[in-house]
Amino acid sequence: MMKTDLVAAIVRLWNVFQWSIIFASVAETIATCPDSRLIAPCQCQTENNVVSMVCANLQSVQQLMKIFEPPFPVNQLWHLTVKHSHLDDLEANLLGDKSFAVILFQNVTGVSKIMPHAFAASVERLRVLTLDSSPSLGVLSVQGIADLENLVDFEVTASIDQLIDFPSLPNLQYLHLYGNRFSNPPSLPHLPKLHSLWLNSGKLVALKPLDLTFLPSLRKIVLFGNQLRQLDEGDLHFQSPRVDLIDLSDNDLSGGIHPSAIKGISFNTIIDLKKTNLTQLEEATFRPILSVLARGAGHVQLHGTMLQCDCHSFGWLLQEPKLMAKISQTSKCSDGVNIHFKTSRLQCLSNETIADATSKQ
Repeated sequence: MMKTDLVAAIVRLWNVFQWSIIFASVAETIATCPDSRLIAPCQCQTENNVVSMVCANLQSVQQLMKIFEPPFPVNQLWHLTVKHSHLDDLEANLLGDKSFAVILFQNVTGVSKIMPHAFAASVERLRVLTLDSSPSLGVLSVQGIADLENLVDFEVTASIDQLIDFPSLPNLQYLHLYGNRFSNPPSLPHLPKLHSLWLNSGKLVALKPLDLTFLPSLRKIVLFGNQLRQLDEGDLHFQSPRVDLIDLSDNDLSGGIHPSAIKGISFNTIIDLKKTNLTQLEEATFRPILSVLARGAGHVQLHGTMLQCDCHSFGWLLQEPKLMAKISQTSKCSDGVNIHFKTSRLQCLSNETIADATSKQ
């Protein structure tokens, strides 16, 4: 064999060797599911080289842990759903060395604590963690999620009586706590990036100990469908530079709103007070709110309240058309008549005369 042929052969062999290495590395990254017999009662599926798992009717947390023991053909999976199962406390290294981006527990029983490092392998990847519709859960401690520094969305919905040991999560943006059974919201720590908080459809009777000074980026708070009877001083003092929505609809706020209950709103804030049984628009409460909203596109929604659209409630507002314009055009009085239509026909005395007349009654 000539020297040039030998060199060419060596080059070809080297190229084949390199391609074999590349092929082998690609083959190792191809996501495959394990034998279905080894993971029952779980099911595995792959789509676009992404593996997801669904586990149902598990009888213990140990059964779940065993499913993810070696051998398992892939370590990085996308989505895990555990549903209709009885689990105990979520132990450390719950899923072994398998990591997920999204984990959902739905209709599970027996969980009272997420232990430290429960999702240790998912610390870098886990973005969404949900416990949903598990009505038998009582007090739930979530101290164990403290190491999930990249968690963006945490949801505990329609499940618990009390949520405790909530850790500071530096990248959490969405917190869903709706449909639960607690009468007071959980005490939340400093959550620097949280911008949306859902506490709706529950049994809240008060907003303390919720402290918005720990939520400097909060733009949306959803509280509709609770049992709030009034807003007290300091309840909703926003610290964020932008507030988009305060939804208090479907609460019986017949006890009124303290003049210092809502502060720190933005020009474009929407304040939803539909179906709240408010009877009066107290000037001390609403003048500061409407004065801020008058500088932007924000407004107050009052449809379905118990407002008596008379001079006692609206006399001060009729002298302030810019403020009156910040009440939604769809708002209606207690008798179902549009607020703007009815108040436009009122013939009211001056504020001083109205106040004097009221004090004599």
